Amino acid sequence: MQKAKNLKSSNNIKMICLAGVMAALYVCLDFLAVSVSAPFGNNLKISISGLPVIIVAVFCGPWWGAATGFIGAFIGQLISYGIGPTTILWVIPAVARGILMGYLFRAFKKSTKPGIIAIETCISSLVVTLLNTGALLLDNMMYGYTTYYAIFVAIPMRLVAGILTALVFSLMLPTILNSLNNHVKL
Repeated sequence: MQKAKNLKSSNNIKMICLAGVMAALYVCLDFLAVSVSAPFGNNLKISISGLPVIIVAVFCGPWWGAATGFIGAFIGQLISYGIGPTTILWVIPAVARGILMGYLFRAFKKSTKPGIIAIETCISSLVVTLLNTGALLLDNMMYGYTTYYAIFVAIPMRLVAGILTALVFSLMLPTILNSLNNHVKL
Protein backbone atom coordinates (compact mmCIF):
# COMPACT_ATOMS: atom_id res chain seq x y z
CA MET A 1 0.00 0.00 0.00
CA GLN A 2 2.78 2.40 0.93
CA LYS A 3 4.64 1.62 -2.33
CA ALA A 4 1.56 2.54 -4.42
CA LYS A 5 1.17 5.78 -2.45
CA ASN A 6 4.85 6.68 -3.01
CA LEU A 7 4.53 5.90 -6.73
CA LYS A 8 1.48 8.17 -7.05
CA SER A 9 3.27 10.94 -5.14
CA SER A 10 6.31 10.55 -7.41
CA ASN A 11 4.09 10.76 -10.52
CA ASN A 12 2.41 13.93 -9.21
CA ILE A 13 5.80 15.53 -8.62
CA LYS A 14 6.88 14.65 -12.16
CA MET A 15 3.65 16.06 -13.60
CA ILE A 16 4.02 19.30 -11.60
CA CYS A 17 7.60 19.66 -12.87
CA LEU A 18 6.60 18.94 -16.47
CA ALA A 19 3.67 21.38 -16.28
CA GLY A 20 5.90 24.08 -14.75
CA VAL A 21 8.60 23.72 -17.38
CA MET A 22 6.00 23.71 -20.15
CA ALA A 23 4.26 26.81 -18.72
CA ALA A 24 7.63 28.60 -18.79
CA LEU A 25 8.17 27.40 -22.36
CA TYR A 26 4.70 28.74 -23.25
CA VAL A 27 5.72 32.20 -22.04
CA CYS A 28 8.98 32.10 -23.99
CA LEU A 29 7.31 30.89 -27.20
CA ASP A 30 4.60 33.52 -26.82
CA PHE A 31 7.26 36.23 -26.87
CA LEU A 32 8.69 34.72 -30.05
CA ALA A 33 5.33 35.00 -31.84
CA VAL A 34 5.25 36.69 -35.21
CA SER A 35 2.78 39.51 -35.71
CA VAL A 36 1.63 39.81 -39.30
CA SER A 37 -0.15 42.89 -40.57
CA ALA A 38 -3.51 41.78 -41.91
CA PRO A 39 -5.84 43.74 -44.19
CA PHE A 40 -7.87 46.59 -42.69
CA GLY A 41 -5.28 47.41 -40.02
CA ASN A 42 -5.63 44.32 -37.85
CA ASN A 43 -2.65 42.25 -36.72
CA LEU A 44 -2.55 38.49 -36.88
CA LYS A 45 -0.38 36.79 -34.26
CA ILE A 46 1.23 33.53 -35.34
CA SER A 47 2.64 31.55 -32.47
CA ILE A 48 3.48 28.01 -31.44
CA SER A 49 3.04 28.83 -27.75
CA GLY A 50 0.12 26.41 -27.56
CA LEU A 51 2.41 23.44 -28.20
CA PRO A 52 3.52 23.04 -24.54
CA VAL A 53 -0.13 23.10 -23.42
CA ILE A 54 -0.97 20.38 -25.93
CA ILE A 55 2.00 18.26 -24.82
CA VAL A 56 0.97 18.42 -21.17
CA ALA A 57 -2.72 17.82 -21.98
CA VAL A 58 -1.86 14.74 -24.02
CA PHE A 59 0.82 13.44 -21.70
CA CYS A 60 -0.76 14.20 -18.30
CA GLY A 61 -4.46 14.84 -18.98
CA PRO A 62 -6.87 17.70 -19.64
CA TRP A 63 -6.70 19.37 -16.23
CA TRP A 64 -2.91 19.43 -16.20
CA GLY A 65 -3.06 20.91 -19.70
CA ALA A 66 -5.55 23.51 -18.50
CA ALA A 67 -3.33 24.41 -15.54
CA THR A 68 -0.31 24.74 -17.82
CA GLY A 69 -2.26 26.95 -20.21
CA PHE A 70 -3.57 29.09 -17.36
CA ILE A 71 -0.18 29.64 -15.76
CA GLY A 72 1.64 30.26 -19.06
CA ALA A 73 -0.99 32.62 -20.50
CA PHE A 74 -1.49 34.46 -17.20
CA ILE A 75 2.24 35.07 -16.70
CA GLY A 76 2.54 36.16 -20.34
CA GLN A 77 -0.33 38.61 -19.87
CA LEU A 78 1.19 39.97 -16.65
CA ILE A 79 4.56 40.54 -18.29
CA SER A 80 3.15 42.07 -21.49
CA TYR A 81 0.14 44.07 -20.31
CA GLY A 82 -0.13 43.86 -16.54
CA ILE A 83 -3.40 42.91 -14.95
CA GLY A 84 -6.59 44.45 -16.24
CA PRO A 85 -10.27 43.83 -16.78
CA THR A 86 -9.66 41.70 -19.88
CA THR A 87 -6.70 39.64 -18.63
CA ILE A 88 -8.80 36.57 -17.95
CA LEU A 89 -10.34 36.79 -21.45
CA TRP A 90 -6.90 36.25 -22.95
CA VAL A 91 -6.12 33.36 -20.57
CA ILE A 92 -9.32 31.38 -21.26
CA PRO A 93 -8.26 30.18 -24.77
CA ALA A 94 -5.07 28.55 -23.43
CA VAL A 95 -7.07 26.85 -20.67
CA ALA A 96 -9.65 25.67 -23.22
CA ARG A 97 -6.88 24.27 -25.43
CA GLY A 98 -5.57 22.16 -22.54
CA ILE A 99 -9.00 20.82 -21.62
CA LEU A 100 -10.10 20.17 -25.18
CA MET A 101 -6.87 18.49 -26.32
CA GLY A 102 -6.76 16.32 -23.21
CA TYR A 103 -10.30 15.07 -23.73
CA LEU A 104 -9.93 14.69 -27.50
CA PHE A 105 -6.77 12.63 -26.98
CA ARG A 106 -8.69 10.37 -24.60
CA ALA A 107 -11.70 10.19 -26.94
CA PHE A 108 -9.47 8.97 -29.78
CA LYS A 109 -8.02 6.27 -27.49
CA LYS A 110 -4.69 8.05 -26.99
CA SER A 111 -3.68 7.48 -30.60
CA THR A 112 -0.48 9.16 -31.78
CA LYS A 113 -1.22 8.54 -35.45
CA PRO A 114 -0.51 11.77 -37.36
CA GLY A 115 -4.01 11.87 -38.90
CA ILE A 116 -5.73 11.57 -35.52
CA ILE A 117 -3.38 14.14 -33.95
CA ALA A 118 -4.13 16.47 -36.90
CA ILE A 119 -7.89 16.17 -36.31
CA GLU A 120 -7.48 16.83 -32.57
CA THR A 121 -5.20 19.82 -33.01
CA CYS A 122 -7.39 21.32 -35.76
CA ILE A 123 -10.52 21.06 -33.60
CA SER A 124 -8.77 22.62 -30.60
CA SER A 125 -7.19 25.33 -32.75
CA LEU A 126 -10.55 26.30 -34.22
CA VAL A 127 -12.01 26.66 -30.74
CA VAL A 128 -8.98 28.62 -29.51
CA THR A 129 -9.12 30.92 -32.55
CA LEU A 130 -12.80 31.61 -31.95
CA LEU A 131 -12.17 32.28 -28.25
CA ASN A 132 -9.27 34.61 -29.08
CA THR A 133 -11.47 36.43 -31.59
CA GLY A 134 -14.17 36.77 -28.91
CA ALA A 135 -11.56 38.14 -26.50
CA LEU A 136 -10.45 40.60 -29.17
CA LEU A 137 -14.05 41.68 -29.70
CA LEU A 138 -14.71 42.16 -25.97
CA ASP A 139 -11.38 43.94 -25.56
CA ASN A 140 -12.40 46.25 -28.40
CA MET A 141 -15.75 46.97 -26.74
CA MET A 142 -13.93 48.05 -23.59
CA TYR A 143 -11.00 49.96 -25.11
CA GLY A 144 -12.02 50.70 -28.72
CA TYR A 145 -8.58 50.22 -30.29
CA THR A 146 -9.73 48.69 -33.59
CA THR A 147 -12.94 48.52 -35.58
CA TYR A 148 -15.50 45.76 -35.41
CA TYR A 149 -15.24 45.50 -39.17
CA ALA A 150 -11.52 44.68 -38.92
CA ILE A 151 -12.22 41.97 -36.37
CA PHE A 152 -14.92 40.26 -38.41
CA VAL A 153 -13.09 40.56 -41.74
CA ALA A 154 -10.00 38.99 -40.14
CA ILE A 155 -11.89 35.91 -38.86
CA PRO A 156 -11.29 33.79 -42.01
CA MET A 157 -7.57 34.65 -41.95
CA ARG A 158 -7.40 33.90 -38.24
CA LEU A 159 -9.07 30.52 -38.81
CA VAL A 160 -6.64 29.67 -41.62
CA ALA A 161 -3.68 30.66 -39.43
CA GLY A 162 -5.09 28.50 -36.60
CA ILE A 163 -5.45 25.48 -38.89
CA LEU A 164 -1.95 25.93 -40.33
CA THR A 165 -0.53 26.15 -36.83
CA ALA A 166 -2.49 23.02 -35.87
CA LEU A 167 -1.02 21.15 -38.83
CA VAL A 168 2.49 22.19 -37.75
CA PHE A 169 1.66 20.93 -34.25
CA SER A 170 0.35 17.64 -35.63
CA LEU A 171 3.59 17.07 -37.55
CA MET A 172 5.71 17.72 -34.45
CA LEU A 173 3.62 15.99 -31.79
CA PRO A 174 4.14 12.28 -32.59
CA THR A 175 7.92 12.69 -32.37
CA ILE A 176 7.73 14.83 -29.22
CA LEU A 177 5.30 12.49 -27.48
CA ASN A 178 7.33 9.38 -28.32
CA SER A 179 10.51 11.04 -27.12
CA LEU A 180 8.87 12.19 -23.89
CA ASN A 181 7.37 8.77 -23.35
CA ASN A 182 10.82 7.17 -23.70
CA HIS A 183 12.55 9.60 -21.33
CA VAL A 184 9.91 10.54 -18.76
CA LYS A 185 7.99 7.73 -17.14
CA LEU A 186 4.84 8.90 -15.40
